[in-house]
Amino acid sequence: MSFEVVSFIVLAVASVASAIGVIVFKNAVHSALSLILTLLFLALFYLQLGAMFIAVVQILIYAGAIMVLFLFVVTMLAPDPGDVENRDRMSWQRFVAALLGLTLVGALSYLLFTGVQISDKITTVGGDYQAAVAKQGNIEAFGLALFHGYLFPFEVTSLLIVVAILGALIFGRRA
Repeated sequence: MSFEVVSFIVLAVASVASAIGVIVFKNAVHSALSLILTLLFLALFYLQLGAMFIAVVQILIYAGAIMVLFLFVVTMLAPDPGDVENRDRMSWQRFVAALLGLTLVGALSYLLFTGVQISDKITTVGGDYQAAVAKQGNIEAFGLALFHGYLFPFEVTSLLIVVAILGALIFGRRA
């Protein structure tokens, strides 16, 4: 048996086991962690097929962003009773959060007021996507179109997701 066949069988068994864990676990956090593991195994399948971009997107978007967001919402809506009593065990976190927030505001202000230099590679905004793909490649043309041609809808979508999470936190808050 070749290495590809053995690694496929190992990945198949591991992904089926973690997928069963999504269904079997009664704790929502454990189920979400098992789903993250299943999504990571799926990314490894993509790597076996030679689809590096899809594997990276799988890890970044699904296993990284969406599932961590889901875990954040689940843990915020269902805190343990012991955690509510011992709220401020690490008071230094507020200082670090304020420092990181100020750093973020400073960096964004610097970029806003100095202006970001955009190269002349932005040909996708004009709508000639086939020429841009032929010149730059699929991934670069997609990135330029997303972050330059469709930046406003992209940011509005992210704002709507944040508002939905805050609404879920407010509606799910316990008295």
